[in-house]
Amino acid sequence: MARKIYFYHCPICNSVVELIENGGHSLTCCDHPMELMKIQESGEGQAYHLPELRHKDGLLYVTIGSKMHPQSEDHYIGFIVFVTKQTVRRSDIKTNGPPTAVFTDKDHGDVYSYCNLHGIWKTSF
Repeated sequence: MARKIYFYHCPICNSVVELIENGGHSLTCCDHPMELMKIQESGEGQAYHLPELRHKDGLLYVTIGSKMHPQSEDHYIGFIVFVTKQTVRRSDIKTNGPPTAVFTDKDHGDVYSYCNLHGIWKTSF
């Protein structure tokens, strides 16, 4: 089982924070409380946002969506995070680049993708 992480969003400036260790305090940004983001695993838009995984030769290949997600200045996948019981790995995605990443494979984990308009999506294995 992968470790539990949380994602928070600032409603003012749109900053996103990954919370790895919860110390019990609230997060603030722009003098406002940050909002806990809902993690989506299915639903409307999953064809463009849900991480798709392929395991090959000790590597984990991640592609976001079964349909290509747009990568423009206004609508993009910003990062992909791979979480296991002991590690958290992140790959930042350029707005003009494909929403893909490659990680060292593990026998379990959660893979998250962040869309600036549609939030956090997760696939587990």
